[in-house]
Amino acid sequence: MVDAALRTEAAGYSPAQKWLHWLHAAMILTLIPVGIAMSGADPSPTVNAMYELHKSFGLTVFVLAVLRVAFRVAHGAPAYPADMPEMQRRAAHAVHWLLYVLIVVTPVLGFVGTSMCCKPVNLFWTVPVPFGFEGAEATVKIVFVLHKIAAISLAVLVIGHIGAALFHAVVRRDGIFQRMLPGR
Repeated sequence: MVDAALRTEAAGYSPAQKWLHWLHAAMILTLIPVGIAMSGADPSPTVNAMYELHKSFGLTVFVLAVLRVAFRVAHGAPAYPADMPEMQRRAAHAVHWLLYVLIVVTPVLGFVGTSMCCKPVNLFWTVPVPFGFEGAEATVKIVFVLHKIAAISLAVLVIGHIGAALFHAVVRRDGIFQRMLPGR
């Protein structure tokens, strides 16, 4: 257990960082299973609507990712507790930056692939997104395979991230989990 003096070192993130984190987490945790479900389903109006929503929310996730990276660069992150083992610090740092890379790269790959094969890309059926990419069918397939690999990698890291957060909340009780909670 960590005493109260060490808990004060685990100061929280800014309210904007917390808001972006939880909104982003909710969207990503929704997009991954929807992406799996729609990619294995037979074409139908419902599946087409799922694709359109997936693309729109994917674009939104990208914008949020850019904002999160900007906030992280501008505001940094709270220090880890003094008694946190060095290996855990390094792992946490690496996982956080891999998460940041994947929350940017995954929607970019989805957008590029969709832009190559399935124009137009419209934000929630209304605003056309003007970036267009061209590619042969083989290239499109490669881009979508990379998108799938990135999404699966993101899902695995998110599961690890949730597990680590719960470990810090339940086992170590060191304030790491609490610093991302709203209102703290």
